[in-house]
Amino acid sequence: MKLLLKTAFLFSLASSLILAQGKTGIGSSAFEIMDGVFQTLLYSDGYQKLQLTITTREGKSIAYKVSLYQKKNASFFVFDSLTSGNVMKLLYNNQGQDIYAYITQERRFYHKKYLDRFENILHSGFAYVDIANASFIDNYQQKARGTENIQNTDLQIIENLPLDKGLYGKLNVFVDPKKENRVMRIDYYDSAKVLMKTLSFTYGKLSVRESKTQTKEVEYPIRWDMADLSRGTVSTLEFFSIDKTARLDDSLFKKENIEK
Repeated sequence: MKLLLKTAFLFSLASSLILAQGKTGIGSSAFEIMDGVFQTLLYSDGYQKLQLTITTREGKSIAYKVSLYQKKNASFFVFDSLTSGNVMKLLYNNQGQDIYAYITQERRFYHKKYLDRFENILHSGFAYVDIANASFIDNYQQKARGTENIQNTDLQIIENLPLDKGLYGKLNVFVDPKKENRVMRIDYYDSAKVLMKTLSFTYGKLSVRESKTQTKEVEYPIRWDMADLSRGTVSTLEFFSIDKTARLDDSLFKKENIEK
């Protein structure tokens, strides 16, 4: 009897340790899942064509053509209005930790730090930090928070608590364990843990030019829909193509060149 009690105690202790580590999905921890989410959303090196469309509560829309230049840990965005030409340039260095913005028509340069990182890009639902392509595991602490059935699919919830103070109190990330923990949705909460906005992902085929003679299609989250609950706007970021053959000079990713 003593041996059985001791064995039961050890089994219970081991189970508790596994749960504390955030084990979830099909043999993956919360930490591993969020690293996988980061890899899924990571921008590919090269030149990419995108579009940002902002739809107001009243149904009015404004669209921007977006060029994304990516090289290693640096991202450079150029936003062009269909009527006004170039309106903004965004530069992310050090894997999204350093954020620089240049408002073209005002000729104003900003280094986005602290709470400035959470300001909205061109009045959209996307904050500067939302598209920084920064690592979740470097900026948040992860923990498994059970499952939720959404559209007849049981999605695993991973809670991400920020390591430093900011506007976000937490991020709840929903992944599909049956599809290799594919990220489906991210809920953003403020410091009072009130839901602010929701980002949903739609997957499809993305055209990728690998070389001068080879172009292929890959499965990718090609549409990001950010619903801002407080303002009633829906902002859609669409990815159309990637050209990995583009030769990008390092000078493109230097903050002193952003105004050129």
